[in-house]
Amino acid sequence: MKLAGESNPTAVGRFWVIHVIGSTFYIKGSPVIPSPPECHIPCDGSACDVDIICTWTVSDPDNSLIQTLHWANYNSTATGHTAIIQRNDFTSPSKLQVWVQTQNRDGTVSKSEMVIFYTENLYKSPRPKIVSSSQDPIEIQWRSLCENLGEEQCEVRYRTEIEKAWVQQDEGGVSGSYMLNNAEPSRNYSFQIRCKCGAYLMSDWSEALVIRSAERVPIGKLDIWKDCKKLDKVTDCVLVWKKLPMFEARGHILGYKITLYYNDGSIMDLNEPVAKSKSLICNAVQCFHNSSLMDVKSVVMCAYNALGETEPSHLILQTSVAIAAHKVLDLKMRENNITISWSRTWSTDNMKEFVVQYKEAGTPLGRGLDWVRIDISTKTITIKGKFKKYTAYQVSMFTVANHTTRLYCTDVTHYVQGKPTRVPLFKVDSYGTTNVTLSWKTVLMSVHNGVIPYYQIGFGNNVYNVSGYPQMENRTYVLTNLAEDHDYEVWIKAVNQAGPGPNTTVQFKTLSTDNIGRFICLFLTLFGAVVLLLLVSLLVLAKRKTYPAALSCLFEKVPDPHNSNILKEIGNQIHGFCIPKEHVEQHPKMSTIEVVNSCVFNSKLDHDPCDWADEVEEPEEKEHKTSCGCRKQEYSKMIDSDKEKNEEDTDTCSSSSEEDSAGYEQHFMPTKEDMMELNQQ
Repeated sequence: MKLAGESNPTAVGRFWVIHVIGSTFYIKGSPVIPSPPECHIPCDGSACDVDIICTWTVSDPDNSLIQTLHWANYNSTATGHTAIIQRNDFTSPSKLQVWVQTQNRDGTVSKSEMVIFYTENLYKSPRPKIVSSSQDPIEIQWRSLCENLGEEQCEVRYRTEIEKAWVQQDEGGVSGSYMLNNAEPSRNYSFQIRCKCGAYLMSDWSEALVIRSAERVPIGKLDIWKDCKKLDKVTDCVLVWKKLPMFEARGHILGYKITLYYNDGSIMDLNEPVAKSKSLICNAVQCFHNSSLMDVKSVVMCAYNALGETEPSHLILQTSVAIAAHKVLDLKMRENNITISWSRTWSTDNMKEFVVQYKEAGTPLGRGLDWVRIDISTKTITIKGKFKKYTAYQVSMFTVANHTTRLYCTDVTHYVQGKPTRVPLFKVDSYGTTNVTLSWKTVLMSVHNGVIPYYQIGFGNNVYNVSGYPQMENRTYVLTNLAEDHDYEVWIKAVNQAGPGPNTTVQFKTLSTDNIGRFICLFLTLFGAVVLLLLVSLLVLAKRKTYPAALSCLFEKVPDPHNSNILKEIGNQIHGFCIPKEHVEQHPKMSTIEVVNSCVFNSKLDHDPCDWADEVEEPEEKEHKTSCGCRKQEYSKMIDSDKEKNEEDTDTCSSSSEEDSAGYEQHFMPTKEDMMELNQQ
């Protein structure tokens, strides 16, 4: 037995029910003991009720218990966990002894502790009602219902939308209002009030009223990062960042300002409003800008609300690479988190922080990743997430120093592993008599099914284990001590914790020493014969003095009329330099060119001086021979159209004193002797 107002823990019992083939069997367990009852007489401010209402708690998940309220020589069957003592069943003022009794299906009866009440003290104050509120500052006002019941004493409690526990404040006096100082900006607060009127019992809590605090200028900085297809390059990347927490946003974030600095010195400013931007893609905690960072050197970014913006955040995109040659990270993944640890100690001269990132294999840019910035003294971190079975996650560590990030190490882990898939490509790069170089493409992370610590390469009874670290796209391995001139079939397979994957095979045959010797001898013989043939040909040509002609046949020239001295002379005649004005034809006729094929020709060059020129020594006759073997050479013969009329022009002019042995005619046009010889034939 206890008096009303004393505390008592609730006793809980257990009862087992088993259903077997349509029948129900009840197995007796520990008794189900209800809590002591709490009783009161409700009031509404103007008057009070006359009946007593009692409530209690009990564990009854299947509603199989028979619950009754007992006092004096009376009892009342409960509805749920509530029962009413009618006014006719008690006297007032009086002392009541009240308890609760339960009975389960097998007839077991349990009783709560007995509680003593005085009926004149059971009147309960009416529940207050909040009538008005303000946002900045947060203040609530309520209406008092204790005018006829005594002095009001109230309690206030509140909590934010992200908190479960209430913060309770005692509010004395009868002011009917409460002000919350130092409220967090732009946060939803829930308020409840209960009051006591004089000697009456404390009322129930009022209905909750939600008030959103006023906005403020955002503080803090955005945590911006990049997501790239290849960790060591920034050719295909997007900008990602984490949303500001509410205590830093201090209001509704309307958008983001992004400034891109390109390698060529140009600058682009972007304003991406959250409500209208098509390039902005966000989830509950992260956003990314769905455009490539190609040729971008660095990024500056900030968030803004209606009252201001955050401090700018900076990110330099160029990433240097210094991949560790050995395994550095110790990874332990569970369904809801991943623990990453390492043992290396770092030099703290320029080192600022680490960035540890994980990325789900096969996800598009901007999705499936998270990152954490940590202090350089940290050796272990745990990142929360929802990880999938048989899915690869690439974990990478970056060091940050002097605003530059460096990829230090990367590894792959899984929550639950399955056997790896087949190696996609396995081939022979080169081979000799006793060795072969093999290469293969590693299994894609998106189909890893598990961490691949090593690959197995084998043939016959020989098996070699090749480390799977570091995770590179292409790998090579050299097999030695093979037999000469022998056929081999070599297989490779990936191995992980769940077992080995299927084999991928390649076939080849090693070289023979004899075959190699014969090949070398044949090559040297052919090479010597070719060299000897060239030497003999050069000697023969030199003896015949046709070496230059041979070269001219090897490198045949195409005639260019611009090099013709004859055409130049005609041009000079037209301009009136050599021919008197009266001798210039009014309607000159152009010469025609006839193409004649000839195998070999010899010529002597004769030159006549100009009639009006000073005496010039005639050049010595030079013998010019051209020989092209049996090969035909094309040349042109110029026939003056006036010659057809037997009218020969007796004036011959040359405006140059240069030797005619050089130039276009010497190489491609026939001489006077050649023309006479042809006419005689």
